[in-house]
Amino acid sequence: MKPWNQITIVDNNEKLISIPNEIDFIEPHPYLALGAPYKTKRRIWSLREGVVSRLLSANNYLKTIQNNYSLILYDSWRPIEVQSYMFYLAFEKECKKRRLKIQSNEMHSYPEIIKEVEKFWAYPSFDDKSPPPHSTGGAIDLAIADDSGKLIDMGCEIDSMDISAYPEFYKDCKSKESKIWDERRNLLKRVMLKSEFVQHPNEWWHFSYGDQLWAWTNHNKKAIYGKVVED
Repeated sequence: MKPWNQITIVDNNEKLISIPNEIDFIEPHPYLALGAPYKTKRRIWSLREGVVSRLLSANNYLKTIQNNYSLILYDSWRPIEVQSYMFYLAFEKECKKRRLKIQSNEMHSYPEIIKEVEKFWAYPSFDDKSPPPHSTGGAIDLAIADDSGKLIDMGCEIDSMDISAYPEFYKDCKSKESKIWDERRNLLKRVMLKSEFVQHPNEWWHFSYGDQLWAWTNHNKKAIYGKVVED
């Protein structure tokens, strides 16, 4: 359990709404393409109302800094069933990296691997007191695209499970490419924090508003978004 999972949740009951067309998405949805068990495609690109308004504000701010750039979403609200599916895929990936063959029903016998996966994937807890951030409708995975719709290089792919995913990984690197990647990550962080989001400590692409991570980062006593169940 992460330290922010101790934060109390008092849901403000904002609705989960579709993300407007002003924001671009990666299509097809990366997790749908991997077989993630969405009940319906209707809610795939959805977030809480307050998150959507702030996301639009962040995108507009980015354009004032560099008008040929825009935000592009990789993932938004994630049903708990999808979180579970993707967590287990990540667990299998980590096992392969370690050259281990472990059945899914044996997963909890390997807490050290679970701990490693949890650096990048929230545990799929069904406990309403500690929901995964994406399952609240308050968390977003996103990047920056140029005016042709192509993602700009940020130094590693979204969902990379290694230290290159850390937001400040390239901060002290001296190569020309590293400096560019660090500048781009800082630009993304700048526009998102301007709109009251917080960044995940281990992922340059993950930002949230209203969930437990947001409350913990801002030293708030309560989060305003709890788990949203797929309807």
